[in-house]
Amino acid sequence: MAAALPPAPGPRGHWFLGSTVPFREDPIAFCMDAQQAHGDIVHFRVGFMDWFLLCHPDHIYDVLQGRADKFWKAKLNKRIFHKFLGNGILSADGPVWKKNQKMVRPGFHKERIDAYARAMVSLTEEMVDGFVEGEPIDMFHNMTELTLAIVAKCLFDADVRGDAADVGQYMVTINDVLIEHIHAPIPVPRWWPTAANKRKIKAIDDMRGVIRRIIGERQASGQDRGDLLSMLVFAQDEDGEGLSPKQLEDEAMTLFFAGHETTALTLTWLWYLVAKDAAVCAKLQEEVDRVLQGREPTIDDLRELVYLDQVIKEGMRILPSVWTFMRQPIEDVEVGGHVLDKGANIFISPFVTHRDPRWFPEPEAFKPERWTREFIKGLPKGAYIPFSMGPRVCLGKQFALMEARLILARLVQRMIPDVPADYEPELMPQLALRPRDGMPGVVRFRGPPRQEAAS
Repeated sequence: MAAALPPAPGPRGHWFLGSTVPFREDPIAFCMDAQQAHGDIVHFRVGFMDWFLLCHPDHIYDVLQGRADKFWKAKLNKRIFHKFLGNGILSADGPVWKKNQKMVRPGFHKERIDAYARAMVSLTEEMVDGFVEGEPIDMFHNMTELTLAIVAKCLFDADVRGDAADVGQYMVTINDVLIEHIHAPIPVPRWWPTAANKRKIKAIDDMRGVIRRIIGERQASGQDRGDLLSMLVFAQDEDGEGLSPKQLEDEAMTLFFAGHETTALTLTWLWYLVAKDAAVCAKLQEEVDRVLQGREPTIDDLRELVYLDQVIKEGMRILPSVWTFMRQPIEDVEVGGHVLDKGANIFISPFVTHRDPRWFPEPEAFKPERWTREFIKGLPKGAYIPFSMGPRVCLGKQFALMEARLILARLVQRMIPDVPADYEPELMPQLALRPRDGMPGVVRFRGPPRQEAAS
């Protein structure tokens, strides 16, 4: 008889609550400390649930790609997202996920994504033209409004700038309440009339109202405008069936939710990192000026902006907007010499793995130059996962990368990245990694605003 596998090591925690309190107080510090103390597979409890933190690239690859069919979205994720996103591709599993992702995926083909470039640059121009030299700004707020407008325009051919403030607040409310739900040792039922549940339900209903309006306008027009929403409205599967009204709404909600805040945060963290490193900023500006010669960036320029691409890769390494994601084994699975129990929560953190000195020397340093072809080829699969990997790799990966490249290129072309000299952000590891209280700065143009230059 084969010997039983040893249990995975981990903190003992409280006899009743397990590690709920330290995990809730600072999940990043908890995970970083847990890896240092216990290794690459760490077992701990949050409330009555077993969790496993996986840190080694081989184990991450095994779960996300090698044996992805044995690891579904965690029930905790589904319970949290279901009311908000329904059975959209971010929260669905099994046959529903397979069917719907086949219908959504064509909207992210390279040809369609390339066509979105002009709108991305144009909306960035409008934002910068609205700035005033010397005025204080919150770059996270501005990036959130910009990426929301881009998602609405590129994927839905809609203008939601009038709704941007409301939509942003809906997202903040939903995010805050969902985090409370994740960390609660005993989750409060959705039907329980708490103030938090009432806020969440109202925010979800209001957000869905915006989505229904956009869908209704498209269906009333009967026009295929070449955007993703048109494709979803008129798409049919191999049996000739289209998405039901509920499925269509769920997918649109998912694309709004997943398609703007993470990119806004990526750009916010890049702005901070470049602003704090004068040498990186100067080298980035030199490349952008040399390649673009003062004109707006286009999709064809991106292959020449090599250092800009390295800056973005390094930014997503050191401050990944998606700092964690979860899976759940549908049966007992052996990984790395330990059994991951059926139904346990598998916790994977890009933030933790991206700061492992085994794969990234001087992990705390912001070093875009590390991203050479040789370095990339030498990375183990599963070591760098800002967009996850495997069958459920982010569908919007290429859209988000192109968006980040074009926006950052135009921003550093026209503006000097600025944050207060003594500013250090307080990290808020919620559903995404956010800076507490935004990202303060002051508008500093590299030259006169375009309106002044033209006068």
